[in-house]
Amino acid sequence: MKSTSMEKNYLPEFFLACLGYFLFVSQDAIVKYIAEDYQIAQIIFVNSWFALIPVILYTQTLNGWKKLKGANFKVHFFRSLTMALAVFFAYTGFYLMPMVTMYSIVFLTPLLITIGSVFFLNEVVRWKRFTAVIFGLIGTLISINPFSASVDPYILIALLCPVCAAASYLIVRKYGYQESIFSFIIYGKLLMILFSGIFVVFSFKTMNFNDLVLNAISGIFRGTAMILVINAARHLPGAIFGSIIYIQIIGGVLLGYFVFGDIPTINNYVGNGIIIAAGLYIVMREMKLNKNIVTSTARHPTIPIKRE
Repeated sequence: MKSTSMEKNYLPEFFLACLGYFLFVSQDAIVKYIAEDYQIAQIIFVNSWFALIPVILYTQTLNGWKKLKGANFKVHFFRSLTMALAVFFAYTGFYLMPMVTMYSIVFLTPLLITIGSVFFLNEVVRWKRFTAVIFGLIGTLISINPFSASVDPYILIALLCPVCAAASYLIVRKYGYQESIFSFIIYGKLLMILFSGIFVVFSFKTMNFNDLVLNAISGIFRGTAMILVINAARHLPGAIFGSIIYIQIIGGVLLGYFVFGDIPTINNYVGNGIIIAAGLYIVMREMKLNKNIVTSTARHPTIPIKRE
């Protein structure tokens, strides 16, 4: 009896994608843990140096150095700047807010990309997709519950994360779609170090050994996760890949509860359920329209990935 196509062709990539997203969630948890004692910019600076290790190994293994030639530096500069801001606001949000709430905000990214594609890329978005976007926004509002008496004052800061991440994606789609994966991951990390390093000069604090190790691990997790997700995305059908990203919400709930004692509210469960449903609908809709689903998702959202 023949196995299903997923079991036969996609199971390894499926598990690698799950592992990659779990590593993303793990590095978010580490950042949340050590951000009590260090500036976010310094955490990003150290984190990015160690994220370079798997990225360089990946580039070397696939002989990607030659593809760095002729890269459009202006595209990489502004893409990396907006992505650095997205990471800064994401880490700030993870530190100040429960992880499950922050993931509700992070997953506004695909919805904002859909809106931005209309205004900046002149794409035609039909009423069905816009309805899904509206439902996703409603789900986010339900999850973060901004009208409650105990609303977190840092929500507005956290909301800048998906805005900057969506801007980063739109820059790539409009001006840098022909750039290689290797130029994005190498120049992206180097510019991330540069941008965060500017602020570290004025706020550096010596890390103790344990915190340095944790920050190093978070960086290696981030670089490795990026590679796993990129490779999975090149092989998996968009419908499967676009569904896996929501494992981050589940991971955020589990780590938030067991590590930080964050207890999800009914609003979190209902809101995130709506966000996931809206996101999956957009994935399925774009699959029917033959869009590039891979570049429309949250993490890693801004690298155009060519199918093999």
